[in-house]
Amino acid sequence: MSEILQFPVDRQQRSDLEVTIDAALQQVPKPSREKIRFELVRTIDSYDAFFTEWDLQIPAGSSESFKKQIYDVAHQEHERKMRMLKDIMKYKIQVLVAEYQKQH
Repeated sequence: MSEILQFPVDRQQRSDLEVTIDAALQQVPKPSREKIRFELVRTIDSYDAFFTEWDLQIPAGSSESFKKQIYDVAHQEHERKMRMLKDIMKYKIQVLVAEYQKQH
């Protein structure tokens, strides 16, 4: 039995990403910030399904206890992926700001 679980980015995680983005973009003049922010949003969107969907394979006839264990592991892995997304965004911000500074 296959099941797709949705784990959307919650408000706190989105807020943490926004804070990280805003802090990094402080050194960029306002007119250029939106262009860089757009690139970051595009990067986040390109990873969307990887970070928000889980395809779980649960054998037919599995006990509820086993299913709960699988779901718990999926939740833990989702949290790990969200930390990874935040790290990816930090590095992407550094690259975009460095590219901006080279051009200006």
